[in-house]
Amino acid sequence: MDEFTFKTQNGTEGIEIINLSFSKIPILRSQTQINFSSRFNNKSEIWIEKSIKLIWNEKCKNNDRLYNQSKFRFEGITIDDDNQVVFNLGLTTYMELIGTNCNPFGKELVVYGTQCFNNKRSCLADPLGVGSLLLTSDGKFLFLKRAMWTGEDKGKLDRPGGHPEPDNVSTSIQSWTEEECTAPENSLRIREEVFDSVKFEIRDEVNLPLESLKDPLLLGVVRSLERLGRPSAEFLVLCSLTSKEVENLYLKSCQAEADESVDIVFLPEEKVRGLDLDQSIWHSLTDAACGAIKLYSQCYSSCPS
Repeated sequence: MDEFTFKTQNGTEGIEIINLSFSKIPILRSQTQINFSSRFNNKSEIWIEKSIKLIWNEKCKNNDRLYNQSKFRFEGITIDDDNQVVFNLGLTTYMELIGTNCNPFGKELVVYGTQCFNNKRSCLADPLGVGSLLLTSDGKFLFLKRAMWTGEDKGKLDRPGGHPEPDNVSTSIQSWTEEECTAPENSLRIREEVFDSVKFEIRDEVNLPLESLKDPLLLGVVRSLERLGRPSAEFLVLCSLTSKEVENLYLKSCQAEADESVDIVFLPEEKVRGLDLDQSIWHSLTDAACGAIKLYSQCYSSCPS
């Protein structure tokens, strides 16, 4: 498992990449496991909670479309003896993301976490995001221009993505005992939510039928240094539709999250694989999109079929 810092060409502080594509082969759903525990929740104190709440309330004054919801917290990745990729996950919230990773207050928490818990990330939300490089049947990758009202990366070009939702696994997940957290059937349910959420986000953002999408292939994990290491798992998803068919479905604007983007852009597979993009494109991409492209380029020497 390779982990390295990569200076992106979009003008931000850069990204950290965890490359999981052993022997240049992406990871199948069956090759992953979940280790879910409250031990992986972000640490907090009353003063931290109050500060985050103040930041959140101020943010909501300027954007009444924001809403808080529980998220899976990414603690890290390990490889077990059977070469399975194990995601260590806890719980956090979207409000904590806005108040820590996405706010200067997070830098104070890095210092506090290092001093009090010997872990600079211990007090950061670090919610696990998911994103997909969607490849059409005629060899083009899809990117969306984000709407200006969104909470992050306004106006940037991004790959379809979002978050796996703990409430989709169980509405009582926050009160699970440690025994329930580690139960094999619950670990499996969380893994299914992580992988399925990739396809659901494509359906809800682009208006593509689920049956047109192959099962997501895990490329690796990207951390945005601009947001204090905010993590996202990056996937490759092959689509049976052409770019024109995809565009026509997108332009119907009847998808659940149609208002989250304002335009659709296609980039040739060979240009993405070769990192051969115009500087104007690089500058318009989000950190996560840059990371996904870098992972894809490392994984494939030719277009996947």
